[in-house]
Amino acid sequence: MIILRKSLSNIIGWNTTRKIIVIESDDWGSIRTRSKVDLEKIVKNDIEIFSNHFIKNDALESNADLSNLFEILNRHKDKNGNSVVFTPMSIMANPDFERIQKNGFNEYFYENFTETYKKYHNSNNVHNLWQEGINNRLFVPGLHGREHLNVKAWMDALKNKNKGMLFAFEHGTIGISSTKNQFIPEHLAAFYPHSTEEIETYHQIITDASDIFLKSFNFNACHFVGPNKEPVKILDKTMASLGIQYMTVSKLRKHPLGNNKNGFELNWLGRKNEFGQIMLTRNCSFEPSSSTNVDCVNSCLKEIENAFFWHKPAIISSHRVNYVGRINQENAEKGLKDLDNLLFLIIKKWPQVEFMTSTELGALMKSNI
Repeated sequence: MIILRKSLSNIIGWNTTRKIIVIESDDWGSIRTRSKVDLEKIVKNDIEIFSNHFIKNDALESNADLSNLFEILNRHKDKNGNSVVFTPMSIMANPDFERIQKNGFNEYFYENFTETYKKYHNSNNVHNLWQEGINNRLFVPGLHGREHLNVKAWMDALKNKNKGMLFAFEHGTIGISSTKNQFIPEHLAAFYPHSTEEIETYHQIITDASDIFLKSFNFNACHFVGPNKEPVKILDKTMASLGIQYMTVSKLRKHPLGNNKNGFELNWLGRKNEFGQIMLTRNCSFEPSSSTNVDCVNSCLKEIENAFFWHKPAIISSHRVNYVGRINQENAEKGLKDLDNLLFLIIKKWPQVEFMTSTELGALMKSNI
């Protein structure tokens, strides 16, 4: 079954007759809701969560979360005998709540994501599991940013004593979207400026993120996708200098200029920008945690079929929230069960399938453009 809307976006761009699957999974390493206890207190404080499945289910990954995911990925093999591989788009740091509060919200401090793991119950072995995933080609990261947070917007709201934001801060949580009585400013788009003056700080932030990535994983990040919204385009040059060769972007990239102004850029799979970076564009979605996608397995299969019909690789967006159970164990169990089913059906329908990382796909396109 060919989906007209998806066909229009799949027609142009790099082509291949190979049946390639890439699974990009955003937000690994980032905090969201700290714990189930914190979630319950947030709800009692009239902070709206029911329309936001991230606040209800997303949290820092645990040892069990990664082990259970790896078990599923290792269970399924492609035509070359390779296991399924995730490209976890990784956040390299989180706010240091204690230091920020001690400083009276006058200065921002962050901690490396590996330090955050030490503070969370049952996450003490996660960094080692990352390395195991890399070594076994099950979980090979790309870069998503330093923190999944617009530092200035978040700090300004805290300084201005936004009650909802302060309450979430007290419970080690970011990403709340609304309360019943007070506006909550958007604060998750790390590289989306509210003013032009803010843009200059982004170069250091992305440089920090790249440095932490190298120290954490012992190789340079060469693939990037911006957190939450498209980043300012001026960062492309900085990222190129840091070794970012491949970027996942929207087909119509709405990139901010500051002061509520935006520029627009048309992208397609394999497009090369002025810095030689190659663009990847997602054309499939698999989000079992979202209540809006009831039959996520069959929906994703149809999108894969459409991609293959137009001789495109299937690049699947599937956020971390689908596979973590710190807040809601049933959420993780459902996500893993649906993933297991999806992978089984993919291999059954397309025995010639090949599972790749985003970087591997980027390198393949680079050699054929």
